[in-house]
Amino acid sequence: MPPRTSVQSQRIGQTQQPIYIAQSDQQLYGRPVPSPQYGGPQYSYSQPHNPNPYGSPLPVVPSVPAYPHGSAQYYQPQPQTQLPSQPQPYIPYWAAVPVQPIDLRKAWRTWRRKVTNRAMGLTLAYQGMMYVGAIAASIMALIANSVTGKQDTGTSWDGIISLVSVITAFGFLLLMRHRDIITREFWLGGSHMDTYGEPNQRGRISQYGGSRMRPLWFLAFIALGLGVQGVVTLVQLAFAMVGADLASPTSESINESAVTVSMWLYIGLVGPICEEVLFRGVLMKELKPLGRNFAIVTSALVFGLFHDDVVQGTFAFLFGLILGFVAMEYSLVWSIALHVFNNAILSGVIDTWLAGYLDSTGYAIYSIALALIGVIGALIVFAFWGRGLRQYRRDNRSVSGTYAAWACPTFVIFVVINAVMAVLSFAAAMIG
Repeated sequence: MPPRTSVQSQRIGQTQQPIYIAQSDQQLYGRPVPSPQYGGPQYSYSQPHNPNPYGSPLPVVPSVPAYPHGSAQYYQPQPQTQLPSQPQPYIPYWAAVPVQPIDLRKAWRTWRRKVTNRAMGLTLAYQGMMYVGAIAASIMALIANSVTGKQDTGTSWDGIISLVSVITAFGFLLLMRHRDIITREFWLGGSHMDTYGEPNQRGRISQYGGSRMRPLWFLAFIALGLGVQGVVTLVQLAFAMVGADLASPTSESINESAVTVSMWLYIGLVGPICEEVLFRGVLMKELKPLGRNFAIVTSALVFGLFHDDVVQGTFAFLFGLILGFVAMEYSLVWSIALHVFNNAILSGVIDTWLAGYLDSTGYAIYSIALALIGVIGALIVFAFWGRGLRQYRRDNRSVSGTYAAWACPTFVIFVVINAVMAVLSFAAAMIG
């Protein structure tokens, strides 16, 4: 049996290779160990247990941590220094403000009044600019009469004054809404970007008009316009039969002054264009977010009050409903064409020519016949397309409470001013 070995380690700082020194078993244990009688080692219960019976050398575990071989330097752990704490600024603690719940109904009422108030404010300013232009033109007419020495009653100047007033107002409107008016979509309809209105409206893409107009439909709209005119005429005749003439100061003034080119230009072309741009182009478009029905009805009502005449205003309101539908679904160009056709052809050229050609009886017969034709034509249109119009009204019905937006300040001021002027002019015409 080979001799047992023991291990000694080198000192710290030298290469730690174990040194083996041969010693006999008798030196280790002080007595001889009997030979094993089989392949495995035999142990005596009276002897201490040998943990290494096979004689393989066991290195002595060093009592210090081992370092990499070949390095004569020891790793010296660096002390971790802690930076002195810096004083932090005092941040006061603010208590969280409780968020108040938003009243949706109140927010809706506020928003719709703002939209209506903005649009009606521009309409009121437009009317004010018309008065400014009319006053300036009247002063110019007085100066011209004083320079020339003519004693003109003013009839020859009515057309010029009307043109100056409406052009002045249109210039103001163009200055305020030029980014909208000079676009193709404003006149021909289609998708466009809203550039005016409340913050949640600006930058939004919306549809205004754009449908294709067909000749048959345009004839149907003309028939509806004739029907409205026929209803107003028949009502006037009915009041006249009982001895109460419904006077129209505006119509009488136009008939008296419609003898100059400037007045014909105002009635048949410039006036309709400017009115359509204001009422169907700007006003109705800005009211469209509140509903198509609301926009059409409101613009028609404002258009009727704008005439400052009870009879003429009633016709303008009913005719404005037709013009509003045409502009809303087709384009502003078609509403202008329908307005020009009514003013220049039906109520202008044909009416003036027949009034000068026929006597009073013949002209009365012509008026009654035209009124009946218009009413019958309107009934035919309603018979064919009335169901579609009723469905359109139901589909575009405004939200409940939308018409409460008429309580906004600018709308109330506009209604009061024009209603008072219409009543006063009607009373003066009836008394006179």
